[in-house]
Amino acid sequence: MSKTAFVTGATGFLGLNLIQELSKQQWKIIALDLPSVDLKYLSKYGVSMVGGNLSDADLLCHAIPEGTDAVFHLAANTSAWAKNNAQQYIDNVEGTRNMVDAALKKKAQRFVYTSSISAFGHHPHECVNEQTVSNALTCGMMYNKTKFLAENIVKDAVKKGLNGVILNPCNVIGPYDTNNWTRHFIRPIYHGRLPAVPPGQAMWCHVKDIVDAHISAVDKGVPGENYLLGGTEARFVDVVNEIERLLGKAETRRVQPVWLLKLIVGVLFLKSKVDGKEPMLTPEKYNRAVARIHCDYSKASAVLGYRTSPLSVMIKDLFAWLENEDLL
Repeated sequence: MSKTAFVTGATGFLGLNLIQELSKQQWKIIALDLPSVDLKYLSKYGVSMVGGNLSDADLLCHAIPEGTDAVFHLAANTSAWAKNNAQQYIDNVEGTRNMVDAALKKKAQRFVYTSSISAFGHHPHECVNEQTVSNALTCGMMYNKTKFLAENIVKDAVKKGLNGVILNPCNVIGPYDTNNWTRHFIRPIYHGRLPAVPPGQAMWCHVKDIVDAHISAVDKGVPGENYLLGGTEARFVDVVNEIERLLGKAETRRVQPVWLLKLIVGVLFLKSKVDGKEPMLTPEKYNRAVARIHCDYSKASAVLGYRTSPLSVMIKDLFAWLENEDLL
């Protein structure tokens, strides 16, 4: 008998990869989608779709089948611009509260919440692990704050009987990414228009490995526990050079100094005050671009069987998908 999954964020980058794998494994899938979202890719997988959003508590409760095997709550507002803070709080915190309440009412067998390493706050040089004390409430980044608060909602619900686990990925790369690293790196490099390379470094994860961890968490995750999902550690310039090698382009050596990026942030901030448009580099993005963001993911490896792929594989898989879809 096939298992049933309810998935939010189904039309997003991670959501599409998760649904693709669940479909291969013969899961019955119900997906929450915004009525205005393009269903081109999601419609290929025989998914039952429910139109609506996370603010509609009654709809969520009716949409989740009684006793669903797994609720995968992937949907999130990932904005890194302070102007969107109010909506981000509604989407990430109140939306998660509605999802948790609905999952409890419908007696979902498992609740897998996709958080982020950002929920631990901003530790620009510290190796984060699951025992690291979060400074998300005071680090000045609303995305970090909302993911931390949403995690607390899940953990409080575990005390009421929710069989919930929390996954904390780092930077994710792979097929179906039409916006994130495709917009920041791949397309600009492909067209010879990369504006700058920041000096920071981070951990990079293949989306397929993150998907495997989500599905493994259904059976192996411990209720109330966090699992950090790290990957290959590399500087931004290393990622850029990997893409350049793939495309047969000369490798970039010039990395923007911190002082210059800080100056650019200030100029763009003032510009946004005048034109009302989101800056290409916000203070939130700057903080991540100059830090070393990394974690110890041994717990996920031991409990979930989490494995990581080389940076070259992630980038090749993303580029091959973009090329196949004529999205370059």
